[in-house]
Amino acid sequence: MNPETWAYIHHLFFAEKLPKKLIARKLGLDIKTIRHALKKDTFSRGYAVPRGSKLDAFKDKIHDLLKNYPGISGERIFEEIKKIDYAGGISILRDYLRTQRSSPKAFLHIQTAPGEEAQVDWAYAGTIPGDPSPHKVYCFLLVLSFSSLLYLEFFPSQSLENFLTGHLHAFRFLQGVPKKIRYDNLPSVVRSRLGATIQFNPRFFDFSKHYLFDPSVCNVKSPHEKGVVERHVRYVKKNLLAGRTFSSLTDLNHQGFLWRDQVANCRLHGTTRKRPIDLFQDQEQTLLLPLPAIDYDPRLLASVKSSSQGLIKFESNRYSVPFTHANKMLTLKADAQEVWIYDQQQLIAQHRRCLQKYQLVEDPRHSQGLLPSRPKGAYFKHRDLLLTLGDGAQGYLTALGKTELHLAHQLKKIATLFDLFGPAEVKTAIEQALAYNAFGHDYLKNIILANRRKRAASPPLGTPSSRINPDLVRSTWVEERNPKLYDDHFQTEEPDHES
Repeated sequence: MNPETWAYIHHLFFAEKLPKKLIARKLGLDIKTIRHALKKDTFSRGYAVPRGSKLDAFKDKIHDLLKNYPGISGERIFEEIKKIDYAGGISILRDYLRTQRSSPKAFLHIQTAPGEEAQVDWAYAGTIPGDPSPHKVYCFLLVLSFSSLLYLEFFPSQSLENFLTGHLHAFRFLQGVPKKIRYDNLPSVVRSRLGATIQFNPRFFDFSKHYLFDPSVCNVKSPHEKGVVERHVRYVKKNLLAGRTFSSLTDLNHQGFLWRDQVANCRLHGTTRKRPIDLFQDQEQTLLLPLPAIDYDPRLLASVKSSSQGLIKFESNRYSVPFTHANKMLTLKADAQEVWIYDQQQLIAQHRRCLQKYQLVEDPRHSQGLLPSRPKGAYFKHRDLLLTLGDGAQGYLTALGKTELHLAHQLKKIATLFDLFGPAEVKTAIEQALAYNAFGHDYLKNIILANRRKRAASPPLGTPSSRINPDLVRSTWVEERNPKLYDDHFQTEEPDHES
């Protein structure tokens, strides 16, 4: 029954005073329909009782999947409920999911002024080859919100020191500082948070005061508040890292800087339709805050105590200091590449930072002057120097120990051959000496000289330079001498001055 029929029935009965049976015959309707219509003061359409859906028995499972995996696709849900005997199709499932998923949020676009804001974030960048296992690397990104100019750099960890170093290098790259920098709730930035009350990491806050920028922290679980850098994270992963291989952290940074300058900052931006580098240079660079006269020192700072062996422990590795600074409280500073050790304000040692674990990083100069008073220690140092030449040296040392020669004296003399000829020639002489069972310093020296004569090379004149102490132990990082350099030098013809 439609509204017009309902209204006409009421007109015939109440206005024209016709009986119900006459109205039924006049309209061709059943008498029960007439009585039902007259009972209603207002028209309402009747609805059929809804039929059951094939999904009804599986809705609890669907809700559990949506709760535990909010981003799960309809296809995956379809696969899961098929396992428990769902017999329907995927279309009704998709229709139902549209009623259950929350609608995407809409956000207001806010245009920032030139030089006003930058956004910073970390991104996991995979691994690079390392010994004994690959090393994880992370990408530091700083993006200017107005021009979308990008600075990136790769580090072996997300430590506070690397975080500050990334900022420092970015400011140098920009030749200025943005007025405000936006972050999410990184531990390097936020120590604790209670609602809108934020306690900043003290060292980071000290860094921000040095460069006079305002640190701004996003609300919890609100990545859209720094959407500019979030988009650049995806851009770096898809455009720079995908499909490329990197042999080391240095290689990764080298390729990353080239890509930054030749691709990322020179592309036509999809929103502004201008190149980021052009927008930055034309409208933004001059509005940045000036750099302070003195850079902030972002290095890790720690107090350490050297052992009686002149070693300090940093992380899981040991680093040497001069023996004159053994058993002392010292100051260590470190960044991603280097380790510096100070006694008060005096720099006493500097090493390449070791990314492996449980290693000894030693500078042979640090024991200079100590070995003459430690003959037993000198023996072990000379022995270790010889063993750096490999398995052949181990066999030679074993056989040398079975002779009547004084082992400590022989090792001391063999160590001088490293100064005179370099490890490569000593190694070759040891291999030849083993073949003829010729043991001792004199035999090795004669073999080396004979080999050099065969190559038409002259032996070095006299003894080592007065600047070189023959007793000083040489280690594997002594620069390798290529004998061919000497050969080429002595075979070069003298120029004809008369011509």
